[in-house]
Amino acid sequence: MANINLSNYSLDELQRLIAEAESTLEKRQREQRAEVIAQMRKLAASVGIDFEIIVPESRKRAARTSAAAKYRNPANPAQTWNGRGPKPKWFKEALAAGKTPEQLAV
Repeated sequence: MANINLSNYSLDELQRLIAEAESTLEKRQREQRAEVIAQMRKLAASVGIDFEIIVPESRKRAARTSAAAKYRNPANPAQTWNGRGPKPKWFKEALAAGKTPEQLAV
């Protein structure tokens, strides 16, 4: 493999290079797969077998959505918390100051 000095490339050039490499890789993988399938069909036909390759539909993950906010910081309404994970600092401070979770609820 050729030794390429990537440090001289700009970010845009590197992104283009990556995109081209991925495209070329996918093309070659498709070509190789087609060749292997042709060989399999030829071999199967030589012994009198007919077969079909069934390709499962690709399953794409559903995009995760963040849970709706359950609590809002009264001092800074932009700060919210959905009640999952560790309690944010502002929530702990509000509880320490005597607020209840119900008072912080959205």
